[in-house]
Amino acid sequence: MRPTSRSTRFSALLTAVLVGLSVMTAASAARAQAPGDDIRQRIAQAAVSQIGQREQGTNLYPIRYKTSSAVLRPAAWCGIFANWSWRQGGVTLRPNMSGLGVAQGHWATYWQDWGRRNGRWKPIAARRAALGDAVVYGNYPASRHVGIVVGVRYGQDGRVRQVRTVEGNLRDQVTDTRWRDITRLGGGGTVATGFVSPI
Repeated sequence: MRPTSRSTRFSALLTAVLVGLSVMTAASAARAQAPGDDIRQRIAQAAVSQIGQREQGTNLYPIRYKTSSAVLRPAAWCGIFANWSWRQGGVTLRPNMSGLGVAQGHWATYWQDWGRRNGRWKPIAARRAALGDAVVYGNYPASRHVGIVVGVRYGQDGRVRQVRTVEGNLRDQVTDTRWRDITRLGGGGTVATGFVSPI
């Protein structure tokens, strides 16, 4: 059996994500498109389009993700990738990339602090993840990990059951994590604590 090419795997994944975007649940299909749905879709599409992009050395992330001259390179870049994805989606209010110390958007758990201060934080227990959200692993100010939600599956109770994420700086590249149970999300050596909404 011949191995599939990277472009074939990417095409299959992109197709799966796009199908997932169009058929999320019966409830979401029945409702009118909510404001911001197009932004969420663009965020997810941007993240998926980067799967397999590797760093060029220890934490030398792809230069296109650097949206601020204040962010160093090399740097731990999961938050840099998440910020880039939101920017590609058209999100105008994003975590600051030029703050001091742990108060900047490339610091993974700063996303939690920023989400709380801006009314966009959703604790993991609420099970309200949505397409384009940033998933945060760990608690501020500890430095852990952050990724982008590119797929959501709901249970019969209408709450999120599984999520699929794309994450920068995971195994030194942009990685598709596949479907995972929301109650067992882990990354960066710790468990997910919640989600930050882009809108």
